Amino acid sequence: MSAVACLRVLVDDNRTEVPSEALGPMVAKYTNLFLEVRWTLPRSATPLSHYCYLLADPRSTELDTAELAMLSQDLQSRLFGAGAEDGVQLALFEGEPEAISLFSSMSGEAVADAMRDPSRLPPGTRLRRIAEDGSLIDVPERASEPAKGDFQPPPSVGGAQGVYLATRQTFMGDVVTTTPLTSPTYHSVIDGQAHRPPESDVFDMACVTTALSFLIDFPGEAPLHLPVSFGTLMRPSQRQAYIEMLGVLPAFMRETLAATVYDTPRIPTFQAIGLVRATLGPFVGQIGLRVRDPDFEIQSLTNKAFASVTLDLPDAGLEVRMAALRRFAGHMKDYRKRRIWPGVGNLRFRVERELALELGLPFLSGPGICRMQSRPVGARTWTFRDLPLLSLPIAKPPALAVA
Repeated sequence: MSAVACLRVLVDDNRTEVPSEALGPMVAKYTNLFLEVRWTLPRSATPLSHYCYLLADPRSTELDTAELAMLSQDLQSRLFGAGAEDGVQLALFEGEPEAISLFSSMSGEAVADAMRDPSRLPPGTRLRRIAEDGSLIDVPERASEPAKGDFQPPPSVGGAQGVYLATRQTFMGDVVTTTPLTSPTYHSVIDGQAHRPPESDVFDMACVTTALSFLIDFPGEAPLHLPVSFGTLMRPSQRQAYIEMLGVLPAFMRETLAATVYDTPRIPTFQAIGLVRATLGPFVGQIGLRVRDPDFEIQSLTNKAFASVTLDLPDAGLEVRMAALRRFAGHMKDYRKRRIWPGVGNLRFRVERELALELGLPFLSGPGICRMQSRPVGARTWTFRDLPLLSLPIAKPPALAVA
């Protein structure tokens, strides 16, 4: 029986001066050279992306990982120079062809998350890290969980962050969030990685409860955006639990709800796109995607497949963030062709807001647009010069009538 697995190259792009748009092709170039010389016939190596290769060895039941470990050292030297450590890691993924296709489309951040929490991977698969000596190290096992039954969110506080429509200088809706009382910082899917929830599936379901509370306490016409991880929707058990949670929402409220699918990979498969729409479509009025790659393959989507695609700017220096903003805006003609609105999230600074406005990006979000609020801010007019919205003004009580 042949040995078949997917090799994934993980690069710490925060430690190299190579621009993000050039890093992938550079990794692919050096990896191809290495495999052409060392991974000889009858073994095969098929590129799946700049960072992924499908490896096969018909003569063995296991791949020679000791030989592959040398690739890590070679890339380390070429990308980071002598003396650098831990800038490159290699991982080996095993599963069915469909699972391998899904894995190859995952972002580097999503793969790193899966190495810390294997439940983020498709069921029936295995992910291991290749150590320097070529040995295979299992990623940490997730502790067994008790049966969930009815979902009970931990004690937490709900919040909302407005999404700003620049052309009308109005908050057109809110992204819902929920933060456990024990958390050292608030949770948000639009304020950068430091605020991402550690357990996305628990967070996603808790946000449904928060949204229901907001719909009852603050009824309005501006949509509430439910955050849901792309990974939650791809894993059958978590997807089913999320569907059951959405089922508690009254049907008449669903037109006031939208979904924002965060951690969407750069090139989602056709099957994954269909699954997202089929899962969320019956429960919300519109669906948007949140991505981290400014070169998201908008061409992979059909016309009006989703309401919007929002780029969440990287947690990096201002120059890197501004470059990502410009690169994303460079694809706006493709978004117009697909009739899908582009947006940008994790905006922090005035200069970023002004550049987004100059580039014509309509939907803006992040701490530089609206800080965390205890209630929705949607449908409120707010002039561009007064951003960010730090807190809602306290409503004055009505004056008493004088007899």
